[in-house]
Amino acid sequence: MAVKDIEQMITIGSKYKIISTGAKDEPLISAGEFRGYAAFANETALVLRLDASDGQEEGRIRFLPYHAVLCIDVLELASKEVKEKKEDNQVYYR
Repeated sequence: MAVKDIEQMITIGSKYKIISTGAKDEPLISAGEFRGYAAFANETALVLRLDASDGQEEGRIRFLPYHAVLCIDVLELASKEVKEKKEDNQVYYR
């Protein structure tokens, strides 16, 4: 898969299951809707609105710093209409 195809998969409105580093060498599993990117200390974080799976508090917003992400599973891609609608609201940090 080309890099451009992968970048298009991480889109606002899509649903993902993200495994990241957690406390005491236990992975943290987060599942929900991707809401965008945010500044987090000196890094960029993925912002996820959690769903009720895996005993999570539904609706809670979680920031996952890039350095902590171990893997991302695509659960459901946003419809093309949602992707186009959100296109003008994208923010990038350098």
